[in-house]
Amino acid sequence: MQPTANPALTALKDIHTPEAISNMPMALGYWLVLALILIALTALMFKVKQARRHRAPKREVLFAVASLDTSSDKHAANIPVQINSLIKRAAMSYLSREQVASLQGDSWHQWMAQQVNTVNPRLKALLDRRYQREGLTQKEAEELKILASHWLKQALPLKKDAQNIATSNKEAQC
Repeated sequence: MQPTANPALTALKDIHTPEAISNMPMALGYWLVLALILIALTALMFKVKQARRHRAPKREVLFAVASLDTSSDKHAANIPVQINSLIKRAAMSYLSREQVASLQGDSWHQWMAQQVNTVNPRLKALLDRRYQREGLTQKEAEELKILASHWLKQALPLKKDAQNIATSNKEAQC
């Protein structure tokens, strides 16, 4: 004898799974968040590139100071002139030529001292040796390179108030 089919079961249909939920189209809020993230990343990349470009003269002058040849007394004697010109060139990368190029002697050393928190008096003494007949020894030239690098790392890039200092120094000379 065959079992009779339950009439309630015959009315049932097979189970069908719903369609897969897709991520597209995303809601408007997600698009706005994505746009804000892209704008923020673009602005960050722009700021990093701008800061790197602003610090480029510092990198170049530090490399130039490090590459100066002090292997002989002949080369070492010329180091103060080269380092002084490198420091001026670096300063002119951040300030106008009129503000920096005219500074000489005590006004130049005073301007250099104002750019850093602590100044080593030995730097001034070694830079002033560029005007003397006997130049620097190899040891003094190496010391000057180290002191100049230390000054450049502290002072550069020049602060915004450095323009005011350079202008006041120039006015004081007149």
